[in-house]
Amino acid sequence: MKLIQIYVTGMVSKMVTSDLSARINDVLRYVGITRNMNAYMILSQALTLIAEDEDRLRAVEKEIYTPIADKNLRGPRAVQSAVRRASKVA
Repeated sequence: MKLIQIYVTGMVSKMVTSDLSARINDVLRYVGITRNMNAYMILSQALTLIAEDEDRLRAVEKEIYTPIADKNLRGPRAVQSAVRRASKVA
């Protein structure tokens, strides 16, 4: 899991907005998360938020899980659970 986190963090820091979506898709595919998984959309949104401001990683629940939960009409715990399940697959 730590290796994936380092890879994703490194990839996110190099992303530019013009091809952000393509890069996120590449990162998720690389770690084994495909579009047909429920967590794909959530992880894609999370990586987009992180790419916009890496300081969001300091307060993951408040800065990442809550905005995604609000956008998808879910609770922050449901978002956290989806991320956790996806990390087990990856």
